[in-house]
Amino acid sequence: MATRFRYPTGARPLLIEETARRRRIESRFVSLLEDAGFAEIVLPIIDFAEPYTQVTERDAARQSYRFTDREGELVAIRSDFTPMVARALAPSLDSVQLPLRVFYRGDVIRCEATRLGTNREMFQIGAEIVGDGSTDADLETLQLVATIASQFSKAPLVVYTDGPGIDDPRFLQHEEEGSRGYYTGLRFWVYGDDRRRAIAQGGRYDTLYARFGADAAAIGFTFTLDELED
Repeated sequence: MATRFRYPTGARPLLIEETARRRRIESRFVSLLEDAGFAEIVLPIIDFAEPYTQVTERDAARQSYRFTDREGELVAIRSDFTPMVARALAPSLDSVQLPLRVFYRGDVIRCEATRLGTNREMFQIGAEIVGDGSTDADLETLQLVATIASQFSKAPLVVYTDGPGIDDPRFLQHEEEGSRGYYTGLRFWVYGDDRRRAIAQGGRYDTLYARFGADAAAIGFTFTLDELED
């Protein structure tokens, strides 16, 4: 088939109805986050690859599209928001302003084995609390992700580990296994009604900002809008 009639595997355009659906979901997210006291930041779609070599796992690094630009610099297309947020905020963090609540939105693009019907280009919205390492921040974050998920699912479930016990049927604690990446404590995943695939995930990464020059604890999450029902 001629390339003019197809797109790369895992990439596709959103036409009128799909675009309208995404914008409705996006608008609801923004309202919820702004009402919760989060302010928006905008990050670039590409960045130099080198700053992330010590904070990104090997498997995750393989998922990013990398290329050499015209100046001979190795750059990468955004595949994970969290390290980019730390790199952007760390140089200007002021202890007087902490804790800082921010949110972001945009595409992430991952070069990975793609099953039929699975996207390589995904639109995400996420948020972070920076400069607060307390259990209260953990609880605030878990309650916020549950509140957001309840806007798109009748009975969402937040599965978490290494966090505070919560007596709420929306939360389920379990033991975690496997690699943790840059996470240092609480990890969580959010599931919709079908429980088949996580619609969001997040956790605590208290040493990530230090790698970019700022000693600040942080916790955050990202929702993938492609997984949500309007």
